[in-house]
Amino acid sequence: MAVFMLKQRHGRWLLLGKAEARSRFMAHCVSLSVAGIAAWTLCSAALTGCKKKAPAPPAPPAELREDGLESSESAAPLSPSPGPVAVPARCRELPQAAPFRIGELAPPRNDEANDGGPDDDDEVPDPYAVELGPARADPEGFTLSALRSVKRQTHALIAVVAPDAASGKLIDLGVVHGDPDPPLFAAAGKDLWLVTPDTDAGGGMLRVGMIGDLRGSAQVSWGPEIPGVRRDSTLALEASGDHALLAYAAEAAGKIRVFGVLLDQNHPKQKLAPEPLSAPGADADSPRLALRNGGYWLAVARSLDAPKPKPKPTLGDAGTAVIEEDSLLDIGTRRIEVMKLDEHGKAVSSALVVTASGARPMSFELASAADGSAYIGFRSDDSTPGAAGGALQLVHVKLDGSFEKLELGGESNGAGTPSFLADGSVPGTLWLTAADEHGATLFGRVRVRTTLAPDSVVRGGDLIAARDGKLLLARARGTAAELSLLSCDD
Repeated sequence: MAVFMLKQRHGRWLLLGKAEARSRFMAHCVSLSVAGIAAWTLCSAALTGCKKKAPAPPAPPAELREDGLESSESAAPLSPSPGPVAVPARCRELPQAAPFRIGELAPPRNDEANDGGPDDDDEVPDPYAVELGPARADPEGFTLSALRSVKRQTHALIAVVAPDAASGKLIDLGVVHGDPDPPLFAAAGKDLWLVTPDTDAGGGMLRVGMIGDLRGSAQVSWGPEIPGVRRDSTLALEASGDHALLAYAAEAAGKIRVFGVLLDQNHPKQKLAPEPLSAPGADADSPRLALRNGGYWLAVARSLDAPKPKPKPTLGDAGTAVIEEDSLLDIGTRRIEVMKLDEHGKAVSSALVVTASGARPMSFELASAADGSAYIGFRSDDSTPGAAGGALQLVHVKLDGSFEKLELGGESNGAGTPSFLADGSVPGTLWLTAADEHGATLFGRVRVRTTLAPDSVVRGGDLIAARDGKLLLARARGTAAELSLLSCDD
């Protein structure tokens, strides 16, 4: 694959968030490495270069063939080579004068049409592309967060976008340090709660603030900071009434635990009092929150240290016994636990385990259903980092504390974190999106039997929000991101 294609794909990965981008990029690099080894083996055998194919030798004359003369009528016709698999189009892009853009367009790169693939001296993908964070629909349009580079400094920002995705404004939240994720946010009437990951001298930390009159004067004010946050874990933020609940992971007494902080809209600068949300014992991280009637759903990933068998001696090259060390690729097992929290973030139910014993759910997402129940989409990845992930699974957690696994049709294998897109303007409408093994976006409406499929219009972009029966699409354009609206069949 030409490096130009790899750069375009990497630029789109930066729109997805670091965790998923790294997973897809590593899986893609493994594929390229295997293909590269195979190609080098063929080239070494022929002692020729790989970028130009040697011409085929001329066919011998008919009279010299061992099987005798053969007329054109009796010759078996060659089977035509299969063409590319057609991707159906079930979406259409809605017309707009110009798409709303975040970031600046980078000058295009000129690639030779006969380029045989990336070389050691090829350019690496541009590290300054816009990285999109969460996106949510609201009664007046869309809101999303992002990171972009300004004069080689990383700025966090909030984008407020019109319902037609053709106009909007950007609210700069200032410079962030280290390698943070884009900000989290949650609506509080006309205001917006903010949680911006950052880094100080002590490590990972969170800045909590608000944007007053989001679509008007957009006044940014900052409150307290939360230090000691685990940098490689996800965060979760949801708002209900005058309060919002923030969940994050931090180390405590040698273990990783999930903590919760209740934010009060009437006292946004008050001192925060984090409380543990996960039980002590094994490590727990990657919190997810979703609203339910009278409170919240909380999902966490709990690590399980399975007992390891004693290493068996093997015979070395010199005939001596060698003890095999533990594999560096052994990442153990995990399970996803779900529980109910009240409006103050206090647990009101025991943890419900929704994954099978021995599973490796490395990426998952949580969403509310129209009746207050919850959906969890997760992928049990291969134990080898960088390998293509396993099949996507969908679980419905009911209000009575039971759950059932729902059937997924179409394509479900791939890598990276699945996402839910809730359309609040159409009650009960929830979309599930994920990436297939080649990085293309699969999506479908969540039902008793959900069918995931790609789309030729969505190809090269990512679905990030839903509103009024339309889907918001983000595409990478150089180092910028452009937004547009799609109308799609279920």
